[in-house]
Amino acid sequence: ATPAPAAQAAPTPTPVTPVAPASVAAPAAPVTEAAPAVAGAGKVDVQYTADCWTQVTDANGKVLFGGLKRKGENLEVSGKPPLSLRLGYARGAQVTYNGQAVDVAPFTSGETARLKLGQ
Repeated sequence: ATPAPAAQAAPTPTPVTPVAPASVAAPAAPVTEAAPAVAGAGKVDVQYTADCWTQVTDANGKVLFGGLKRKGENLEVSGKPPLSLRLGYARGAQVTYNGQAVDVAPFTSGETARLKLGQ
């Protein structure tokens, strides 16, 4: 009678242990999927081909970046859309929003550009 309870006790923890990692893995997948959707909703990437003053502001008016970027530098900023982008020398910047190229020419006046991304 003594060996029988020991045999029953050993298999009981074994199924419980695999269930715990499976439970942890299942919620982790939806959380991982939800986070990029929120974080990736407003992502601006700028590659600079010339020196360019740049400012990026989120939907709440918070300045996410403001300053001079030099030729050859890159800027990557994420925030709550719509994101306002101001470029001091628009021809010196190549802009992408959420992976899509953005033509700044229609938003350019003189050398500067002002545009909203993610409206």
